[in-house]
Amino acid sequence: MDRRTFIGTAATAGAAAVLPAFPASAGHAHEAAVTAPTTFYSGPDPETPRIGLRWAFSATVFFADRIMIGSPAPRGYTSVAGGEIWGPRLQGRVLPASGADYYRGSFNTYYMFQASDDALIFIHNRGTMRRFQAPPEAGRPLTPQTTADPSTPGWMRFRATPVFTAPIGPHDWMNRTVFVANSQRQEHPDHTVFTYYEVL
Repeated sequence: MDRRTFIGTAATAGAAAVLPAFPASAGHAHEAAVTAPTTFYSGPDPETPRIGLRWAFSATVFFADRIMIGSPAPRGYTSVAGGEIWGPRLQGRVLPASGADYYRGSFNTYYMFQASDDALIFIHNRGTMRRFQAPPEAGRPLTPQTTADPSTPGWMRFRATPVFTAPIGPHDWMNRTVFVANSQRQEHPDHTVFTYYEVL
């Protein structure tokens, strides 16, 4: 999936429910100065400061291996083969063979980004995977899948809270920022598109 295709597909991953749609050209690295819109959310107490979410960047992560261990609740291992990073605040690539994804219901991923200025950024991505009977529809709640059989058709939702370790310099803002992410797994070839938001 390329950057333009992702913008149109982001709604499937839940991104459209969080932020307005971006222009089709917003993913290009040379347009990184474009400021993504921010959506603010209020709590039950009007005195509580509002929380905002703003798209920071996205990453397409390709996988080299997918190995399942054990039964009936298998643990998975997936090695990182590379990928691309684009968005308003970060551009670059996912370093091949720099880490892996370990999962069993929840997941922990460890690998490296290489920014367009060659800075190396470590990511620890922690999150959950939940399977529902069908993708989200406006005005209708998600219905959990009642079977544990992974071969049963359905829709998988990914949510993550990544932590980045970046060197001092233009990317050290990532060390001081809280992020949330959603993602959508794609097939043919096997990869996942992660969408990262700054919590403001």
